[in-house]
Amino acid sequence: MTQSLWYLRHEGQIFGPFPSPQIEEALNMGEVSPDWEISLNESDWLSIADSAQFNAEIATWNERDTQETVSWRDQRKQARARWLHEGAGVTEVAHNQAQDAAARNLIARDHIRTQALLQVEKTKRTSPWVGLLALGLIAGVGLTVWLGQGDKPIQTGISQAINCAAVLADGANWTGCDKRGFSQPGIKVRNARLDKVQLDDSRLKGADLAYASLRSASLRNAELVNVNLTGADLSGADLSGADLTGADLRYAVLTAANLTGTRLNTAQLGKAAWSDGRMCAEGSIGECR
Repeated sequence: MTQSLWYLRHEGQIFGPFPSPQIEEALNMGEVSPDWEISLNESDWLSIADSAQFNAEIATWNERDTQETVSWRDQRKQARARWLHEGAGVTEVAHNQAQDAAARNLIARDHIRTQALLQVEKTKRTSPWVGLLALGLIAGVGLTVWLGQGDKPIQTGISQAINCAAVLADGANWTGCDKRGFSQPGIKVRNARLDKVQLDDSRLKGADLAYASLRSASLRNAELVNVNLTGADLSGADLSGADLTGADLRYAVLTAANLTGTRLNTAQLGKAAWSDGRMCAEGSIGECR
């Protein structure tokens, strides 16, 4: 099933698209707040809080609002500002503010009407006409979500400050670090920032590196058997001699990557952006078709 890819908008800047797990991680880490806006198509915008897509994370933020000090919130705000100025994965898009506001209000009204209809169903027997109207609204929302999906590669870019001494964990930032010979098979690390990292001769069999940013990384002769690299950005990476047998590279970006001598037996390559710029067909196994 194709997962939703969301654009984020805050203070006139647009980010993304990002998959839902990455936005949830950003909410949990305080890099994004519920007042940010989300969209599937860069045209219809709604705040994260009003979208009701990330209830667990918004509940966490509400709890923070009641328990934590103004100083803590100020520090979070400054951290988000620093993150924005890093410019990773950011694209500024000019929009008509009036049209954006009108579209946002329309979505909000539809959402309120849908919630009202659902509440009526809970309290009393709903007439056939009201039921049909509710089904029509739900179908309309579903159609909007379906049309908002695309085949764009998943972008990454939400991460912590560079720290080569840090343990490799979710959201870690090893940009430019020398980690040649690193060995930790089966490690689970998502949304990691590993641009230009040196991981030659590393041993990462069975690791989960989904959505990692590995732009221009060096992975020569690395053991990457059965590694999960779904949605990872490997553009310009050196994968010469690497063993990617059985790896999951669906939706990965391999543009301009060095694949000389790379083993890709049984690797899943559906919807991956290949080194020569082609988009691999759905179901591609072992080679880009």
